[in-house]
Amino acid sequence: MANTLPGLLQPEKEVLSSRSTSQPRVTKSKTLAKSTFWRVMLKEQKVKPKALSLLPARYTYLSWNRPILTTVAKWAIISIARFFNPSRGQALVSTGGLLYTIAENYFRSCSLTIFYESSTSDLALQLRLTLASWGVKMYVLEKDVLLRKNTWARSNCDGYFFLITKGEALVQHASLDHFRSVPYGPDFLPPSLWNYKAYYVVLPLDPQGPKPKELVELFNFRKTENLAILQASQDTVKIWTHILYTEAIGLEVVDTWFHGKLHRDNVFPRKFNNFHGAKVRVATFELEPFIVYAKDDSGNFVGRIGVDMQVINGLSRAKNFTVDFFEVSDDEKWGSKYPDGSWDGLMGQVFSEASDIAVCNVFIDGPRWGLIDYSFPYNYMPACFVAPSPKPLPNWQSLILPFTWLTWISIGLSALIGGFLLYPFSRLGVNAESIEFKSFSFNYLYILSSITARGVITEPRHLPLRLYVGLFWVYSLIVSTAYSANLVAFLSVAQMEPPIDTLKQLVDSGLRISGNSIWKSLFQMSTDKAVLDLVPKMELDADYHTILDRVKAGEFAFIQNRQFLELNRDARYSSGGRALIRIVEECFMSYNVALTLPRNSPLTDNLAKTLMNIFESGLLHKWKAEVVKYVHRRNKKKNDAQTEIDSSGVAPLELSHIQGIFYILGIGYFLAIWILAFEIFVRPKMNCGNF
Repeated sequence: MANTLPGLLQPEKEVLSSRSTSQPRVTKSKTLAKSTFWRVMLKEQKVKPKALSLLPARYTYLSWNRPILTTVAKWAIISIARFFNPSRGQALVSTGGLLYTIAENYFRSCSLTIFYESSTSDLALQLRLTLASWGVKMYVLEKDVLLRKNTWARSNCDGYFFLITKGEALVQHASLDHFRSVPYGPDFLPPSLWNYKAYYVVLPLDPQGPKPKELVELFNFRKTENLAILQASQDTVKIWTHILYTEAIGLEVVDTWFHGKLHRDNVFPRKFNNFHGAKVRVATFELEPFIVYAKDDSGNFVGRIGVDMQVINGLSRAKNFTVDFFEVSDDEKWGSKYPDGSWDGLMGQVFSEASDIAVCNVFIDGPRWGLIDYSFPYNYMPACFVAPSPKPLPNWQSLILPFTWLTWISIGLSALIGGFLLYPFSRLGVNAESIEFKSFSFNYLYILSSITARGVITEPRHLPLRLYVGLFWVYSLIVSTAYSANLVAFLSVAQMEPPIDTLKQLVDSGLRISGNSIWKSLFQMSTDKAVLDLVPKMELDADYHTILDRVKAGEFAFIQNRQFLELNRDARYSSGGRALIRIVEECFMSYNVALTLPRNSPLTDNLAKTLMNIFESGLLHKWKAEVVKYVHRRNKKKNDAQTEIDSSGVAPLELSHIQGIFYILGIGYFLAIWILAFEIFVRPKMNCGNF
């Protein structure tokens, strides 16, 4: 059905075109003789000056204090009202004046839309004429019209007039059912089919139609702050409104239109200072330390604590609302997008407006910004990867770990050269040395005994060899002392593999990468090569409850905020004073944490000041310390033996600590036996052959 009415308005579309909010209204300088539109209207409607005497003195504008457009349109409203019901004509005359007054007082800078039914089309037309300088839009109140995205196009300020008798299309659309009955699609997003931040004026014209109480029970009106329901009787119009987020309660009269004026001039009062105990649905799930399920000694659930939960409790106390919690599935968590455009998890709850708030360490991110609303950020933290802690190196390596490979090579070369030089120093001198120095095997054994600080039986007799051997003993003393000191440390403390400290090391480690779907979308927007290399490795279907166990086992690296990782590392994944999982040092920038709300939710702006006060007060640090203390106490491991070791800081050496020396001894036994066998079985035959 067309969105405009035929007849009177069609010849003058240009005259009724939209104007900017800064454009002045029609002034008295635009006279009747100069208006083509008015010449057409006066001709077709046969409006005569004497007909204007039907209007109350308040609406007589022949003095040109107001536009003639307003005068004649108001006269037309009177005529149509009397046509509907002569006995109620005077009441509807007052209603017409009230509608104009509301628009004049509250909608001067707003974009106006009138929804009408077939039985109220004439009244809607005349209201549009009254407000012609606003550039008002008109729509037939039908299901198909309400389900169009452009019907609810938003501006800085929007006002809607609903002129209804039965109001069936409005009742159906304002209920939650229309979000469930219409399929999702790329061009259809249910949250865009209502504007919670707009001004709504509902005028029921049929006594048998929906009552104010029935209207405020509708799901969407329940969350609409600026709602005025007009109820006309004789020469008085009552203006009803409601308490937000309530059902079938909280209906009250906020103002009265009597004798052409408002009694209080308070059609749209502020409502967010007090919810009067109304229920606000909050979707969440457990994630320590943000949402923690407190349990008694028997394991029974007794309540929720945590940083984010304290924020919700603070808001409920400040605004006087009751929290109705909804737990999302463990498999959904923050939510993922389906091919049809719908979402599950926390995102799905607010996207489909099934919940009023979603909370559990929700990061503000760009990809979801246009689909939902974020509150004022009340916390911030970096996101990091957690990887397996470096594994202990094999204990047999303890014997070689005190020195680097370059040091070992230098010591080996010095021993090789030192043993070789003993021969010329002992043979080429003027005075002959002991005959043992004529053997290269003895010379190298002599050097080895010097390095290991073993006493030697044969000593140099003359100055050249004594000087050479003395300097080598000094060198050996320094080397053996340094090795012995480091060896004690390496035998006492387990040596670990090099840790993963950068994203590049993480990519090259071969670990599987796990995290929520939001991280994959954020990584795809990065320009850093190391971050982009993580995208194809991301796995989104890992079991969230067991993922840290799999990180500990060396299968996965997992991304989450640093507070969560630190708490779990310290409380659950530490043993003997050593962390079993390790947070990668190279983290991402800090992300803002906020509440998630449906698109255009009235709560977004109205909770901002309270959230700002919570953030500035420093309460978050106190709440975090309390929940961390609770989780540590709940997960404390009662192992007296281990505690004794941890408190003393001393651990006895086990066989595994010094197993390397047994490997060396075994190698020595093998070589000695092999040489002995060679001398017994092979050497005699060689001698016999020579003989």
